[in-house]
Amino acid sequence: MPNYDFNKDLPIAKKTEREVGQLMQSKYTGFKVLKYGDDNRFDILASFQNKTMTFEVKEDFTHAKTGNVGLEFSCRGKLSGISVSKAEYYIYKIHNADGTCGIYLFRTEVLKKMANDKLYFRIVNGGDVGSNSMNYLFKDYVFYKYAKKIG
Repeated sequence: MPNYDFNKDLPIAKKTEREVGQLMQSKYTGFKVLKYGDDNRFDILASFQNKTMTFEVKEDFTHAKTGNVGLEFSCRGKLSGISVSKAEYYIYKIHNADGTCGIYLFRTEVLKKMANDKLYFRIVNGGDVGSNSMNYLFKDYVFYKYAKKIG
């Protein structure tokens, strides 16, 4: 579960990034993690089929209770998340009520279109105390419709 404290949640996020990188390397022959990000440009820089690709990795723990998936677009009064992402792909690790997790791949442009087309059902405030993180909230079945399940 998240702690809603950036300093406590960061090690969890870094572990998930490595887990996702290892999954991609085992699932897709020739996929190679070149670097794990240490700034806001990307979480994973990889090569695959002679192309360099960037990935943003997200983890949604709250889905296990709500059945919804959040997509951050603003934090501390500034655009963030999907609004500013330069990554080509998003990978979501989504926790389920039964204790399992699913891992889903999206082209970033698809998530941006989902937000622009208002496929979310509401906007919520979440994240660390005082962060004023704003998220588009999607029903999971809407989210999954546009994703490729990879794990």
